[in-house]
Amino acid sequence: MNAPLPRAYWCHADVDDGRYRLAPDGLVTTAPGPAVAWMRESVRGMTPRLDRDAFHRAWAWLGDRRSAEVAVQALRRGQLYAYELDTRAARWRWTAYPVSVLPLDCLPIESPVRSHA
Repeated sequence: MNAPLPRAYWCHADVDDGRYRLAPDGLVTTAPGPAVAWMRESVRGMTPRLDRDAFHRAWAWLGDRRSAEVAVQALRRGQLYAYELDTRAARWRWTAYPVSVLPLDCLPIESPVRSHA
């Protein structure tokens, strides 16, 4: 019988404003708690650059511990979790997806590439 693949959580941020903007680096983790913590830290790191209204909405979400618990539970059930924040300049979206991963010991081992310099 085949065992199910282990679960991991892929997190990333996107910005939709018609121009390229640098989004925070993503994360892959093996537990839902760190996935949600990454999302929250990423939002927290942005707050100094936000307009007043977006700043208050972001801090309301950050202060809502219940929403963090709901996010962790959704990820454990295999559902994605996303947080969107509209600003005057752009719409930001942080997403955590549950994904299946291959264990490293199942991957083929290749010889290291040698340089002939």
